[in-house]
Amino acid sequence: MDLKIERKKAFTVIGYSTIVRGDEGYAKCPEFWDKEYSQKFERLLSTGNPQTEEEQAVVDNKIGVFALCIDGVDSFEYMIAGEYKGGNVPKTMKLFEFPESDWAVFSTRGAMPKALQELNTHVWQRWYPTEGQKYLPNATATIEYYSAGNMQSDDYESGIWVPIKKK
Repeated sequence: MDLKIERKKAFTVIGYSTIVRGDEGYAKCPEFWDKEYSQKFERLLSTGNPQTEEEQAVVDNKIGVFALCIDGVDSFEYMIAGEYKGGNVPKTMKLFEFPESDWAVFSTRGAMPKALQELNTHVWQRWYPTEGQKYLPNATATIEYYSAGNMQSDDYESGIWVPIKKK
């Protein structure tokens, strides 16, 4: 696990979302990926040929590079997303905006979903209670990052970005 503090300009993401109870995240988030992949991405990734406005938005905005965890009271909104490049927003998708801010950027290597779930546990059960609480929260959402490549490889890179205010 690596940690860097980075400044990122304001950006907007676009994607698909669902509501997940906090205690169900490790089961429901991978299920949501599987459902969305089979329904929306599988044909598109195999052909590389978008045939609808929705598929064009997936390609143009690289939906699937990010997943957001947007804070809620007893649940969170989980969003499979990409960086919004402009253009039409299909009715099945939504936008979420992040202001310019500093981020704690964690990265790890390993097969999914285990590697990212272990990183998530480390961030919220080790880093946040000790180091993380020294930073004031800067937003109500965190980001999961997914690189291109074989998600089952021991070398697959993923990460978690936590918006912060520097000490």
